[in-house]
Formats: sequence, structure tokens, C-alpha cells
Amino acid sequence: MRIQLIAAAAVLLSAVGATAQTVNPSLVGTWKSAPEQVKLTTDFDKSVWGPDASSVRTVDLVVRQSGEATLTVTKKVVDARGRTVPASTWIEDVQFTLGAPQDGVANRVEHDTKVASAVRRFPDDPAYKWNLDGLRLKVVTFKDGDGNAIEIRYDTPEGRGSFWETLRRERAPAPKRPSS
Repeated sequence: MRIQLIAAAAVLLSAVGATAQTVNPSLVGTWKSAPEQVKLTTDFDKSVWGPDASSVRTVDLVVRQSGEATLTVTKKVVDARGRTVPASTWIEDVQFTLGAPQDGVANRVEHDTKVASAVRRFPDDPAYKWNLDGLRLKVVTFKDGDGNAIEIRYDTPEGRGSFWETLRRERAPAPKRPSS
């Protein structure tokens, strides 16, 4: 009986260790995209947002050691002077788990993901939330890269608003030097 308990404990510890090791430690941290800015040029866009307005999207990713991750997509419209147009901002928050890597095509490494929740919210109306059921995420790294880039594939259930984006590792701020 004691040998069976020891064997069962060893199997359990092995499984726990395997789960913890599925997330590459080099992925842990904060990642951010460059802002993607697209001019809004249709007559309808001009009538709603004004002349020379643009849509801006940024993507932020935080990966924790546990493999749990948060992806935040922020979309807004800015006017000709670069000011955010009121009531134009929406934020999509995705909670997911980053899993084991799989070899992809060429130098790509595709990491398993499991979306736990995805919601669109509007800062101008905090009570309103829209669940994004069926949202899919792909996370890709590169075997020959410098370890400072991740590619995200973001697929909405209806297809509109789907995109891919390259995120770069955010550097920690340099420590402050004591004043002399």
C-alpha cells in the first residue's frame, strides 16, 4: 500500500512539474504593440468623426509564470490633432492560459492557448459589457528570433475585427540613481 501511495505521489508531482514547464520562462513578462493608425476616409467616417480622423489600435499582453495571461486590445478614434474623440474608445480584455509549444511552419513555434473569458467594454459607459464568446487566439514565437517578439493572431467569431500583430517585450524601467 505504501509503495502504491509513493508511486501515485510521484506521478502527481511529475504531472504538476510538466504543467509548470509548458510555459517557456522567456515568454513571461509584458509585451506591447506599436500603435496601428489607419486614416478614416469614407464620407460616412468624415461625417461621424470629422475630417482627417484616424482609428488607432494598441495591443498589450501580460504573461505570468503560471501561464495565465491577459491580452488587452484598445481601439479608439483620434481627430486631426491626435486627440481621442469622446465615446470612441473600446477595450477588449481576454483572459487566457498559454500552454505547450508546438513546431509550426518554418521557424515558427505555435503555443497552445485556452481562452477563459473575453469581453468588450466601453470606458464611457462602464455598465455596458459585451461578451466575445468564441474568440480565438494564437500566440507564435520564432526559433531564430531574439526572444523580444511575439506574434498574436486575434480571431473574432464573426471575423470582423480579426487581426494579427507583432508585440515587443517591454523593458523594465532603469532603476533610479540616488541623487548626490
